[in-house]
Amino acid sequence: MLFNSKIFVVFLALVVMLYYPLPQRAKVWFLLAMSWLFYGFWDPSLLGLIILSTFVDYWCGRSIAATPAQDTRRRKAWLWLSLVVNLGMLGFFKYYDFFVGELIDLGGVLGLALDRDRYLLELLLPVGISFYTFQTMAYTIDVYRGDIQEPERDFARFALYVAFFPQLVAGPVERAPHLLPQFSRPFRLSIPMVKQGVFLILLGFVKKVVIADRLARAIEPWYEADILRRGITGAEAAAAQLLFTCQIYVDFSSYSDIAIGLGLLLGYTIRPNFDLPFVVPSIPERWRRWHISMSHWFRDYIFIPLGGSRKGEFRTQANIMAVMFLSGLWHGASNNFVVWGLLNGATMVIHKLVRPPFRSLEKAAKRNWWTGRLHFYTFSWLTFCLIAAINIFFRCPDWPTAMLYIDAIFLSGSESYAAVITDWKDFPDALARGGWWVLFVFVAHEAERYFRVMKQVLEAPTWRWAVACLAAFLVILVFGISGPQFIYYQF
Repeated sequence: MLFNSKIFVVFLALVVMLYYPLPQRAKVWFLLAMSWLFYGFWDPSLLGLIILSTFVDYWCGRSIAATPAQDTRRRKAWLWLSLVVNLGMLGFFKYYDFFVGELIDLGGVLGLALDRDRYLLELLLPVGISFYTFQTMAYTIDVYRGDIQEPERDFARFALYVAFFPQLVAGPVERAPHLLPQFSRPFRLSIPMVKQGVFLILLGFVKKVVIADRLARAIEPWYEADILRRGITGAEAAAAQLLFTCQIYVDFSSYSDIAIGLGLLLGYTIRPNFDLPFVVPSIPERWRRWHISMSHWFRDYIFIPLGGSRKGEFRTQANIMAVMFLSGLWHGASNNFVVWGLLNGATMVIHKLVRPPFRSLEKAAKRNWWTGRLHFYTFSWLTFCLIAAINIFFRCPDWPTAMLYIDAIFLSGSESYAAVITDWKDFPDALARGGWWVLFVFVAHEAERYFRVMKQVLEAPTWRWAVACLAAFLVILVFGISGPQFIYYQF
């Protein structure tokens, strides 16, 4: 069930109408049933996977806690059972065809003629499996480490933690110490929670249907075969990538806004997933503010166990590269995503190496407000362009298309940039209009940075909040709530 669908509006109305009058215990079971209904709406057979993951980690968590601390062998066995089941499901459905295909290609290089149709299964990726398997594994690991002293003994509450529908499909990736206790406490819903929840939901839909979907429609043709056969200029390819980099931010953050807002309306708080990452002066700063819940997951369960930054500079940078490689692989089973992850890691490592010479320039620029702003926005623009370049491997549907974009932007199509300046009227209207949306997102982003617009709306008198919500609602009605699915649904 998609957030941006009419059936979800009906679903949410029924959930809210039936949920509030229920007693506390019934609320948990009702939300669990609705969450399973929400997930099973695509394909009821997929419910078996999430229920299996839930049972395994519920049982493993309890078994680890019940095993004496000195019996490390049994405790590790329960932990490994959790990891094997979850990573096994994720690996089979998401990576089987990718790795088998790579082996078949390698066999072809070595002279072995293998039938792809015989070995490839063409599996359909279960929606949200990358998110809920990480969420359940985190719980078992936390119990094993002792970060959770007492495992959850109520199966319904634990199952709701795994399947809570607002953040089930595309995050934020919740952690048990934050979300699970909320299902145990008495239900409470305050006026500030309602105001913030309603505003975030409407804001998320506005961002999705007004901006993200329009950017998607503007750039979609420039990745299709007919235009690629005709030939794409460097300016067109670069514009499409810049617009996509804006689109993915608006699209993904809109989902997180809606998820957090839905949680608040149901009486629960979900952790934030973005902290103004659109205008940042470096790649590391961007990753600290982007997809925060997943970045923290990789930090706590991969980067730190690998040694973090405790074992010397070389090992630290190697750990960063390993994390970013796995992050790329997590996003998708393809060479494109592997390269995307490695390029992000490389830029972070290079930033660490070249950072010292630029510190004196930054300090000098910050002595004056205007030069400080000039320095900040110059490096933010360079960072945005660098992210857009790396995102070639994120957006292009396959390796040949990515190579074509690389060639157009950086090699054979470079002469088209000057032509845009002299013959700007010939530039495609769709891409030009998309540029205005990017400018609008930039202004809105910086208005939030300097003036905290959302805080002012939420703390304003109720009538002003109501006017803002009504305006957003009318905009949604005008543009409609149907459109492309959220980008991160595919992961």
